[in-house]
Amino acid sequence: MAIDRKYRLIAGLIGGVAVAALVAHVLGRLGNAGMAAVLWRSGGYFTILTNTLAAGTFLTIAISGRRLPFGWMSMLTLSMIMVALVYHILLAHLFNPHGLRWWVDQAFHTVLPASVLWFWLMEVTRIDPRGGRPLVWVMWPACYGAYALLRGAVTGWYPYPFLNVGSIGWNDVALNLAGITLVFVVLAYGMNYFGQRMPLRDLDIR
Repeated sequence: MAIDRKYRLIAGLIGGVAVAALVAHVLGRLGNAGMAAVLWRSGGYFTILTNTLAAGTFLTIAISGRRLPFGWMSMLTLSMIMVALVYHILLAHLFNPHGLRWWVDQAFHTVLPASVLWFWLMEVTRIDPRGGRPLVWVMWPACYGAYALLRGAVTGWYPYPFLNVGSIGWNDVALNLAGITLVFVVLAYGMNYFGQRMPLRDLDIR
């Protein structure tokens, strides 16, 4: 189904900001390591991977002019909300970025999550068919959690303190993951409930 031109332009803007933030993130770290090393390390972060998904998703919408499935957009929105929540609640106090890194940090953890949620509220929730399988939306973060732990076991490096088995042990990591998973599931069901009850709007292209 075609998307309203206004939202197509907004999708392009969101996708463009995400690409700009990703490029700035990589370029800002090239002074300390080569491109391959920067990309490899960046690929260990849920924030970077999820913002990359957001960039691809919104550029696809902008270029194709077509809507993506409600389930996919809800999964992405849920993950972006968690990027913001986990960072601002658990991680922000650990960092003090300056200059370009501060702007990139704000883009990844505040501007883009808020923009994706706004798009979901204004456009995605007002289409049919709506409703989905909230537990399926949690598959992406669940797969990331398994990937991060496996990668950490092989390399000895964990991207986040609450996943650092070497520092806090498996018991605490398991408790942290259980708590984060519970938040994901509650938010997923809340989004599904809310999304099904948003009013439909005129779907004609303007």
